[in-house]
Amino acid sequence: MSSRLNNIYSQLKQRGLDGLLVSLPANISYLTEFLSRDSFLLVSEKENIYFTDSRYTEEAKANLGGKIKLKKCNGSVFKWIAETSLALGLKKLGFEERHLAFAEFTKIKEHTNGCLELIPIHSLIEDKRQVKDAQEIKKIKQATQITALAFEYIKKFLVCGVREIEVAAEFERFIRYHGCSASAFDIIVASGPNSSQPHHLSGQRKLKNNELVLIDLGVNYQGYKSDLTRVLFLGKIMVLVRKVYDIVRRAQELAIKRVRPGAEMAAIDKVAREYIASKGYAGYFTHNLGHGLGLEVHEDPHISSNEASAVKPGMVFTIEPGIYLPGKFGIRIEDMILVTNRGCEVLSGAIN
Repeated sequence: MSSRLNNIYSQLKQRGLDGLLVSLPANISYLTEFLSRDSFLLVSEKENIYFTDSRYTEEAKANLGGKIKLKKCNGSVFKWIAETSLALGLKKLGFEERHLAFAEFTKIKEHTNGCLELIPIHSLIEDKRQVKDAQEIKKIKQATQITALAFEYIKKFLVCGVREIEVAAEFERFIRYHGCSASAFDIIVASGPNSSQPHHLSGQRKLKNNELVLIDLGVNYQGYKSDLTRVLFLGKIMVLVRKVYDIVRRAQELAIKRVRPGAEMAAIDKVAREYIASKGYAGYFTHNLGHGLGLEVHEDPHISSNEASAVKPGMVFTIEPGIYLPGKFGIRIEDMILVTNRGCEVLSGAIN
């Protein structure tokens, strides 16, 4: 916790700020190293204060380290934040512009009496979260292992007549029995033509013979997320489906080979996108190649054609090319990648 807070102190000094109000739960969890709920965190070298109400004070007391003080708020938390900041003598307070609602900003400002300047800050903590430490990587690996086990388990459950929503429910049961608090997002089970919708909502459609089932599953293990997509088959595999599947798998292989420290993210996206285009499917790969994940299922970095920044050791992100043929079917293969000092490790095992 100390090193994470010290990094923030350094960033605040560089920006001429006296403190930072943290409101995104994932960022609060990162700085406190326990799963934050319904809280705000005030970070400053003078004092660090965790604001919450009586529902969460007991768990906060048990988990907050010595560098963070707990403040139980009765009434408006925004009044408490303003008055505490003024009592500490803070003059310039940064806030997370993407994560503090305008109404909340207004309430804090009302109680400062013009004595505290509120300054918008973008991605200060998110940038630090891109590189995972050993403890974070251990949790992500465990989340990934449970996800892989769930895919193996579900194969025997995929039979004709079972509804998509029933498959999703069986996944939920399995992952909770294996130590996860929940799925990381709404589980996608897309059968037949539904698979051409990248973020299909699992519904009442029944699985049919000689069709594919695209499944996108992630779990929440001690706050850390996983995200894998697999395409499974019932009965015979159509020639076109096999062809497209092989193209997507090869595109993913080419992209993963490019992942190493210093590699440009846009270049990783480009190699997969150009391969798919060379096979005649340029207009059918419609999303970024990948995204970071950790305390959130979608976080920085983004592996896209617009991202020129370089890959760093300790980053964890997905590589997930896809081809979607409207009204017919879609293929996406998604694996989780850990960047190492020499290259990368596919956390989710062999590509299949």
